[in-house]
Amino acid sequence: METKNEIMIINADKISALTGYKSEEVAIIKNTIAKNTTDTELAYFLSVCRSVNLNPFLKEIWCYKDAKGNLIVFAGRDGFLTIAQKDSRWNGMLSAYVCENDTFKLNIPQGTVEHEFGQGERGKITGAYAIIKPKGCDMPTVSWAAIKDYDKGYNTWNSNKGAMIVKVAETMSLKKAFGISGLQSEYDFEVKNNVVIPVQEFIEAPIKKSPEIERYEKLLSACKTKEEVEAYYLDNFTPEQLAIYENKLKSF
Repeated sequence: METKNEIMIINADKISALTGYKSEEVAIIKNTIAKNTTDTELAYFLSVCRSVNLNPFLKEIWCYKDAKGNLIVFAGRDGFLTIAQKDSRWNGMLSAYVCENDTFKLNIPQGTVEHEFGQGERGKITGAYAIIKPKGCDMPTVSWAAIKDYDKGYNTWNSNKGAMIVKVAETMSLKKAFGISGLQSEYDFEVKNNVVIPVQEFIEAPIKKSPEIERYEKLLSACKTKEEVEAYYLDNFTPEQLAIYENKLKSF
């Protein structure tokens, strides 16, 4: 009778023959990047990696299987950019975030953007745009991403909203301009209770705070100095606690 390890090796060999990855690579991906996937799902994921020529070991592409059994293959802006830059039609990309005090006019049907700002206070970020015109195309692809539709409110979305919303707009334009399919943008989804949901549902859903979060928020709200806030730094922040901590520090 074959042992469990022997069965795993046999399956890795079969997936290797199907996808072109070495058996050792298949085993590593199965235990790291594609955890909890079935052999069929793993073979599908690796086939997508090969078809778009992205390297899962470089985190250009990854997959997530949620509690409902949904398997979604993701790439970030860098993954989509890698695909586009390998295309002979690649001709560069222009992008920027826009603030409420900027002079800004966008005409997507005409493919035109007018954007100016000075040295003064630009105000809150409202969104970002990205423009791509592949070689041989008559019209550029112009995409707009509104901050209210994508701001998750924690981690890098708290510390660098401008860079994050630009990545969203660039990803949108890269997908459209080069017809990239079979990959989902990491910015379009969020994981909640181990289930993948569209980011808009995550942003619009009422947030019920746990007693632990409410206690932490109450402690920080009573702090009168930056030093008092820093005394409540945690070694293992949850995203919610980190957002509370960073927002309180910014108030001083």
